[in-house]
Amino acid sequence: MSGFCQNEAPVKWQVSVKMDGSDKGTVIFKAMVQPGWHLYGMNLPEGGPKATVIDMSGSTGVEFTTSLKPDRTPVKVHDSMFDLDLTWWDSDIAFRRNFKVKKPGDARIAGKISYMSCNDKTCSPPKNQAFDKIIK
Repeated sequence: MSGFCQNEAPVKWQVSVKMDGSDKGTVIFKAMVQPGWHLYGMNLPEGGPKATVIDMSGSTGVEFTTSLKPDRTPVKVHDSMFDLDLTWWDSDIAFRRNFKVKKPGDARIAGKISYMSCNDKTCSPPKNQAFDKIIK
């Protein structure tokens, strides 16, 4: 028996930190997108779906040295459901941001990911996922 399980999230997130020495590192946000679904881009026009936003404002003891960058450019598509030109990723995508540790005993990367995903028939409601990674 096969079929799409309603409890299966169309997008799942993994947050990890890779240290490049004692005081420099990269935080990596990996979105695993179910086949047939897409995760909306980070810059979308008004009146459409919710853009993907990775908010790291809860972070302490670190200084970000680069902006948040996806591993690849999203595709641009005219979405008939919203009648707008939108961007999205239709397969797994990772976002990276470099940082420097300023206070080793207090270093953590924390915040939330806000996102929305759709397929060609339906959309999942906008979701928020909190994250909190202690830097060791």
